[in-house]
Order: sequence, then structure tokens, then C-alpha cells
Amino acid sequence: MDELKLVERLRSEVPLDIDVTGAENRWRRRAYGGPVRRRRPLLLSGVAAAACAGVVATVLVGHQEPGRRADVAAVLDRAADHAAGDPVPRADQVVYQESVTRRRVGGAGRWYEVRTRTWEPAGGAGSGLVIEKNSIRPRPGEELPPDGESVVGPCPASPPIERPYLGALPTDTGALLDLLADQGEGDRGDRQWAAASDLIDRPAPPRVRAALYRAIAEIPGVRLRDDGVDAAGRHGVAVTRTQDGVRDELVFDRASHRFLGTRDVIAGKGNPFGPPGTTTQSSALLDTAIVDRAPIPGPDATPSGC
Repeated sequence: MDELKLVERLRSEVPLDIDVTGAENRWRRRAYGGPVRRRRPLLLSGVAAAACAGVVATVLVGHQEPGRRADVAAVLDRAADHAAGDPVPRADQVVYQESVTRRRVGGAGRWYEVRTRTWEPAGGAGSGLVIEKNSIRPRPGEELPPDGESVVGPCPASPPIERPYLGALPTDTGALLDLLADQGEGDRGDRQWAAASDLIDRPAPPRVRAALYRAIAEIPGVRLRDDGVDAAGRHGVAVTRTQDGVRDELVFDRASHRFLGTRDVIAGKGNPFGPPGTTTQSSALLDTAIVDRAPIPGPDATPSGC
């Protein structure tokens, strides 16, 4: 992609206003109406917002040589084994998750952060609940954006890859790779990676998550780095792929190979939005649990589509 096209792409994806409601934050994570909702759009808009403000935070990472595909496969195979041993929710239960996403929005030390708690029905029936707390490290006198609460679904008519709970995805690696390749734009590997990295932190049955990890190992261009860090500051081994001078990282715990979170890092020299090693966005999956029911939505909860 030449520089002019990159700038045009960034300009089209810069959010007009960072002080958004919880419902709009959910829209950001599910941007542009398709199943590939978070990784690439948020990455680029975060970098663009920082560049437009004239300030980009620099977080330098190590310069390890990227690992071989065999190393990637070994890590993801162990991650799949770990995931496959997790408890399976009953159809009448709910999967709870808590996560945090951070991205640069411009200005010295200014990060936009969304802490999200979700409750998704494992059986696919009924509605899920999303509660978001927004925060910006503010200037003196600056107000924080409002928190948000939304009711999602029900979503039985949506394609399986677009449902909040990924219970209907294939567990065969080849079939899952074909499904990932049907999403988004770019070459086959680009489409597979974008879709897989979007799905990786969404609630799913153990067998589906195990299949997803093994599918990622088959995507062309994946590499392994010795050190990655998520939005909670936890270090681990990173499965990575670089596109358009930006390295996407999926971070796994070194010992258990449990998925921790993600990070996006500028990797190419001469990028107008920051030097190599600039972190533009990160996320962390903080907690996952199986519960019997979701909280009752508050009176101001807004409906949200799937």
C-alpha cells in the first residue's frame, strides 16, 4: 500500500469524536457492519488520532528475531490443549467476560480506555448484556465520557461468526480456516488473520477456541516473538503477523499458554504516524467465568444489534 492510499484509508477511519457513549463504543468494536470488527479498524484509527494531535506515544519493544512457524505451531498447539480442558457451559448458562482496551487518542499521556463486562447466553437464546466504563486520562476540568449499558440480541438469525457467543463455529481446522477466509478484504491470509484476531477474545466453547488457535497457526505470515505485553501489563509470548507496516500481536501466558490479550505495534520505518516500536493499541482479557444468569439491565440500557 503506497503512502497516499494509507493516508486516505486512515482519514476515512478516524473517529470524529472520542467522547462517545457506551453504545457507540460497542459499535467501534464491531465497526463497519461485518464480522471483522475490531483489530484493524481500531488500530488504524488510534494511530491516526494520535498523529492528528501531533503526539504519538513511543513504547519500544525488543528486537528479537521472529520465531519459525514450527515454534508458532508448538505454542498454539499447547494453547489449544489448555483451552480444550476448560469447562463447557450448559445451554441454559451464561458466559461472563471482563476485558479492557486501551488506545492512544492524542496529547501527552492521553489514552482512551474502555473496560467492558459482558454476559452472553451459551445456548444462543435470549439477550446478552454489555456494561462499559469509559475513561480518558483527562486534562484539568475535562469531563469523562458517560458509561454505557446495552442489551444485545437475541441473535439466532445472525451468521454464526457474527453472534456474540461463538457456539456454532466449526471445530475442524480446515473448515474454520475457510470460514475465516470468507470475511473482510485483502488476500486470503490477511482475511483469515483479521477475522481470527477479532474472534480470539470473544466467548466460545472450549473446542471452538482450541480449533481457532490451531487455525491461526496455519495462517501464512504468522511469527513468534519472545515478549509481548497486554493492556494489563502482563508479559507473555506473542504470536504475530505484520501487514502494512503494523505488527499485530496475540499474547499468551508463557507457562499455561492461556490467551492474555492483544497489542498493535508500528513495525515499519518511515511510518508518518510513529517510529518502529510505537504501541498504538492493546487489550487484555481479565476474567472469564460461567454463571447461571446475567444481571438485570438497568432502566437506561440501550438495545444493540448483533
